[in-house]
Amino acid sequence: MGCDLSALTNLDPTDPDATQRLLEQCTATLTDPTLWIWAIVFTVVCIAVGAIIGKHKNAVARDVLLAAMLGPIGWIISLLLPARKPAAKCPSCAKPVDAGDRHCRHCGAALAGGAKIGARKP
Repeated sequence: MGCDLSALTNLDPTDPDATQRLLEQCTATLTDPTLWIWAIVFTVVCIAVGAIIGKHKNAVARDVLLAAMLGPIGWIISLLLPARKPAAKCPSCAKPVDAGDRHCRHCGAALAGGAKIGARKP
């Protein structure tokens, strides 16, 4: 007797021994170390692929979490989400500002045409 839906549908509700055997079979299946090893390996592979996608989209934490929670579906969602803009630096104080800001939130300096990524004052 296997632990599947057909075994459950063919179970005689008046036979407690059959119910006990099915329960033991299902418990043995769920506690099988091979199943858990495959589950862990699958999760690690999903996380690694999510990290690779996140590195290219500049959102590693977001894409790793999506891949860990949803597996390959998380990869698809990660690929469909927009890439994050890398942080820029203020040319006056060199503190991080959002790309496209017009003024630095730390020192108030005007950022001509939005923040330039990685730009510093010479």
